[in-house]
Amino acid sequence: MTKGIDKKINLLHLVGTLGMGGAEMMLLHYIRALSNEHYKHYVYCFGLDGPIREQIERLGVSVIMGPKYSSIKSPIKFTLSIFVLVKSLKSFIQDNRIQVIQSNSGYSNKLAVVMAKLAGVVAFPTIHSTMAFVDMRNIWDPRVLLRKVVDCVIYQISDQVIAVSQKIKEIIHQTYRLKESKVFVVKNGIIFDESTSEAVDLEKEFPNSANKLILIAVGRLVPLKGFDILIKAVAEVVNQGFDDLLVLIVGGEKSNGQERLRLQALIQDLDVENYIKLIGLRNDIIGLMKASDIFVMPSHYEGLSLAMIEAMACDLPIIASNGPGLKEFINDLQNGLLFPVDDHKALAKCILRLSEDEDLRINLSRGAKESFKKNYDMRKNIAPLAALIQKYAFKTKNLNKHQRLTLKAL
Repeated sequence: MTKGIDKKINLLHLVGTLGMGGAEMMLLHYIRALSNEHYKHYVYCFGLDGPIREQIERLGVSVIMGPKYSSIKSPIKFTLSIFVLVKSLKSFIQDNRIQVIQSNSGYSNKLAVVMAKLAGVVAFPTIHSTMAFVDMRNIWDPRVLLRKVVDCVIYQISDQVIAVSQKIKEIIHQTYRLKESKVFVVKNGIIFDESTSEAVDLEKEFPNSANKLILIAVGRLVPLKGFDILIKAVAEVVNQGFDDLLVLIVGGEKSNGQERLRLQALIQDLDVENYIKLIGLRNDIIGLMKASDIFVMPSHYEGLSLAMIEAMACDLPIIASNGPGLKEFINDLQNGLLFPVDDHKALAKCILRLSEDEDLRINLSRGAKESFKKNYDMRKNIAPLAALIQKYAFKTKNLNKHQRLTLKAL
């Protein structure tokens, strides 16, 4: 913190929702890592409320629910709603003398950079995942081109862009042609306290599970997470004679729930209802991990997965696909096992291998814990972001009288 400057920097975290997604959870860890000692945190949400709000407020941070924007499918309503949102947000930034805006996802990144330019402050949009560069719509859809153009402009005019891994930084350079100095890597991580969560008593929820091998997978119920590959792998494992296992898939579906229905149908078709449970969104994920033996991540691609980091902190050996955003962080036979993307038979072999080799499970568990301590402790990883905030915060026009006089004296 700059000597002589008013004690706290007014920092606004701009979010689209307060659900249980990775970006929202990351926001919680950012706030905890930066602490309230040097920062006056504000969280401004322009979308849906959710369970993260209560956790943020417990940290003594104000959460403001701003105007929601309408769907772009109704252009007039969309334009009016954006006008109202921008006006409200600009007033909030000025009234609270916000100095820095930090954001964590596509829509909030765009809004953060625009508001920073309008209000004369700085913004640090953060890109958490390779998903940020993927658009599932037809490449000839004009909306795809529009999105690429808008994203390019937004990241070109931003003060700094934050990437959560070196891989994502490289993709940002390739995609938006930004200068090397404009993209900062702030590795994802968590604030992990062993004492905050106890292992869940799975026997109460799943009778006769006490002596079974427990596998856990965590993520949104969307195709890219590859949970269908995990289900097929479990069926393969059972068919090969090992049925002393229980697989917990933790995560929520999109509003229409189509992926949950698809996965449930697959479970029934493969006759593995007794071995796989879709248990939905949970607030006790750490407790579930502590009660498990193996963490599985069959995704097609990831950013730097928060769930994977939590699994490492909980000493879980990891089985992961070798997709982008996973193979960079899982070292085969050191902190986990890798298998080819979409290959359920290879995943089944990994599960069988760990079920039979307790010594390997123990060694991978130790490797996972060491990986967490070395790379993913957010108290250490937050340092580059803290330095960046302090570097830019006092270049804004939103300074109070004390800060202006102190800077003048300096």
